[in-house]
Amino acid sequence: MRANIPLDGLSSSDLLEDWAWLCKKPYTLIAMTNFGDMFLCDESGGVHFLDLLSAKLSSVANSVTEFQELAADKEKQRQWFLTDLLTEIELAGPALSAGQCFSFKKPPALGGRVELANVEIASIAVYVSLMGQIHHQLKDLPPGTKIQGIKIR
Repeated sequence: MRANIPLDGLSSSDLLEDWAWLCKKPYTLIAMTNFGDMFLCDESGGVHFLDLLSAKLSSVANSVTEFQELAADKEKQRQWFLTDLLTEIELAGPALSAGQCFSFKKPPALGGRVELANVEIASIAVYVSLMGQIHHQLKDLPPGTKIQGIKIR
């Protein structure tokens, strides 16, 4: 199983629309994990990782070349691409089609676990949008706050 999704037909601006609250400057999508997490290049060439589970945008490399070198490291693959979980998924059988990613039935931000039993296949566009909307609503809540409801548009 590939550790990343082909970018054919994916638009950086469309995918980042519901993440504008976090991604405040222009970014270009250069890679995407099978879980919808994105590697984004900024105008100066720096590469950032948008983690959909934690809603964190972090700098990971000073250039695309440096990112590609780092992405070849087994530990970075485990961390960024969740390769251990991907191996479990591959053994269980579900495969992605074009425009799909693996998602979590109950997002970890809402108490779900990062485990095979909580994984399903979803539309990339829908999942990325959904996670952006959820995290936007949760971002100012103190840890441990009981969630009463989430509004999705």
